[in-house]
Amino acid sequence: MEPVDLRSGRVLLDQPGPDDAAAMVAALNRPEIERVLTTPWPYGPEHAEDFIGRHVPEGWRTEREFTWALRAPGSPELAGVIGLRTGRPDVGYWTVPASRGRGLCAEAVRLVADWWFARGGAALAWECVAGNVASLGVARAAGFRFTGAAPSHGPYRDGAHPLSWHGVLDPGPRRRHDGWPV
Repeated sequence: MEPVDLRSGRVLLDQPGPDDAAAMVAALNRPEIERVLTTPWPYGPEHAEDFIGRHVPEGWRTEREFTWALRAPGSPELAGVIGLRTGRPDVGYWTVPASRGRGLCAEAVRLVADWWFARGGAALAWECVAGNVASLGVARAAGFRFTGAAPSHGPYRDGAHPLSWHGVLDPGPRRRHDGWPV
């Protein structure tokens, strides 16, 4: 499948490119990232180049994972990355510090979910390591329903499955759900 750009009045989702590599390295080497993402640590330029040049195109080609760069419309600056893995299916995301707290990531999740559901996709799963209140806030704002705390579905860098918060987003009208931790 060829990559698809998605947009709203607040965000543009397009393909990450070589010009995004330095911003990825800077964002993914922040100390608060190590504990909450499964990306390599430390995250070097070679990781960004492999992600942008191999992983992202291969995901689209095989339809196993759809990945987008998150940007403000009209800006070339990387605000974050969002991906939808189709096997489970689930969604994951991160943002650069300057883009946090502005609702951009929740808007991006809604765009990706709408695109996925329009294609006939099933409910989307979400998880984050317990205590990652930023990710929880995005999932809640995007309309996910909290389903509980349990070990992570996928392994982290060390092979462990840390205690994680889980949620689901069903096709159909979105609303905020009660029952979230914190």
